Amino acid sequence: MEDENPWGDIPEKTQPNSEEMASPTPQSISITDGFGPMNQGPMLTGTTQMPTGQLIYLQPPSSAAKVVGILVVIYGFIFGILFNILALVSNAGVSSVLVAFDVGNIAAGVAMVVGGVMMINYQRRGVMLLLCAIVLTALIGVGQLSMVEGMYDQLLQDGEITQEEYDALQDVGGIVQGVGIVMVAFCNALCGLIVAIPLMVSNNGLDESKLFG
Repeated sequence: MEDENPWGDIPEKTQPNSEEMASPTPQSISITDGFGPMNQGPMLTGTTQMPTGQLIYLQPPSSAAKVVGILVVIYGFIFGILFNILALVSNAGVSSVLVAFDVGNIAAGVAMVVGGVMMINYQRRGVMLLLCAIVLTALIGVGQLSMVEGMYDQLLQDGEITQEEYDALQDVGGIVQGVGIVMVAFCNALCGLIVAIPLMVSNNGLDESKLFG
């Protein structure tokens, strides 16, 4: 008896051929074609760099002006004011010229204190005021040395020294005056150099204030 298909009117399925099973190979697409809109524009190439120029670093001002100002205030108060007040009291009944010199030294001491306070506050005019005070003290020192011979005469008249001592002082009086003037000039020049240190320091922080005008 032959095997019959229960569904007689439907033909039996046959196994498909390998050619029919194989799907068609898809067409290759170029990556550059797929991203065509992106490739059509210009492209920037290279590495990023910082713009050329000078770099400015903000630093606090130098403390030279403040340090020198504090030292000047101390010196001016002790040696410029107090010592000269004592000298003024002791010379009050001796010579009016010495009293005038003492008053000038006191004024210079006050100027030193004021100039030192200005320097502490980074005011340029404080340096100028201190330089003027130093010049004043130098002139007063030279004037005091020029009175040495007159002081010897006064001491001889008062009987505080003998004639022999007076003659000996006269022999060395010129040397004393010369050495004294050199020392006064050297000491005041050194003080002026110390006071001017803030002007020679970069980034000194001093303002543009002027002593006059």
